[in-house]
Amino acid sequence: MCIITLSSSIHSQEQQDWQQLAETQFVKLLQSAPNRNLDKIRIQLWTVSPGQTVTTAFGHTALRIFEGEDYGDKDFYLDFGVYDPSPGFLWRFLKGEAAFFVNIIPTNSAYQTWDASGRGVTATELQVTNAQKAKLLAAMLKSYNSYKDGYFYENFTQNCVTFIRDILSEGLEKRMELTEIDSEKNTWRARVLPYSTSIFWLNIEETLLFDHDTDSVRDPNELIYLPDDLLKALQESGVKVENTTIIPDRWPPRDGRSSAIWMVMYLIMIGFALPFPFLQMFERVSEVIYGIVSVVGGLAATLVFFLTSFSFMDQTLAWLVFSPLDYYFLKAYSSWRNKKVIHIIILLRIFMLVTALLLNLFVYDQVLANILFLSFFVHICYAWKRKEELKLFLLPGSK
Repeated sequence: MCIITLSSSIHSQEQQDWQQLAETQFVKLLQSAPNRNLDKIRIQLWTVSPGQTVTTAFGHTALRIFEGEDYGDKDFYLDFGVYDPSPGFLWRFLKGEAAFFVNIIPTNSAYQTWDASGRGVTATELQVTNAQKAKLLAAMLKSYNSYKDGYFYENFTQNCVTFIRDILSEGLEKRMELTEIDSEKNTWRARVLPYSTSIFWLNIEETLLFDHDTDSVRDPNELIYLPDDLLKALQESGVKVENTTIIPDRWPPRDGRSSAIWMVMYLIMIGFALPFPFLQMFERVSEVIYGIVSVVGGLAATLVFFLTSFSFMDQTLAWLVFSPLDYYFLKAYSSWRNKKVIHIIILLRIFMLVTALLLNLFVYDQVLANILFLSFFVHICYAWKRKEELKLFLLPGSK
């Protein structure tokens, strides 16, 4: 879930040389581990608190490996998620074809960056034997060699957490798992919800873009793709650890406001769509709000469905529920000169919604209840108010 990391702004030759030096020294340390005394080597898991934007909302995870004095020349920071921010990155990312890389920099630089961001950092030091340290360093070297030339980011299976989860599992010879899981929080989407309800745009993303695979029950290892969950799994693993707050979190607590905003909009669209005479003076409010939501959301969901290669977006039904075709809500019915066009769109949209319902019930069990009901309700109410015109359109000879 964490795609923006510390080196994404590195452009100058001087900065590239500085990072290359740190990377070279770190790789030498990993390669020499089997033949050296590891008494002074220390390994920490860093857990960074969530930020205030969509790309920072889930927090971040990294490893710190150091020897000697803190923040000296043998103090390294390792994470995953650095990318090439050249023109076209956003398009490549949306298609699921943007390359990401292993990131190795001096820990001092990482500390300064996180401190400047105001986000907190918890250091969890692994109290392990030298033999375990050797295995952990070997797992880091293996991961580095596997992904140094790049990898494709995946929201739930290849992000900053999952790579480090696998390093810890291999190095400690103990599969990282969430051992205490609420049965209502055993899917990827369920783990996201506390974060998505705190940021409006993230809530939109979770609602529109995640597909049915996101709603499948996952095993205790697969569920670990968020920084806080990896920390929890490590603490539950039985490995002796020591937690220290390196940097306090200076951002205020985030309340789950985005879901409340959605509920207000939802009730407005439902309430003013009802086919009662005294509500007709407000029906355009419902139609315009729904039209904007469906056109924008439908455009995003349709582009994602047809253009991206992200596995968690391959089979979303949201593009059938919300659609750019709903632009007809933005124009008053009375202002349409060619009513045939609007009648065809109404019928096509109802067909799309029925298709989404059937697929949801019998093929793809995806969490769509609220938006599916909303779209059905608004369309049926809209059609009901124009039932006589629709009847003449379907049965030209009827009266």
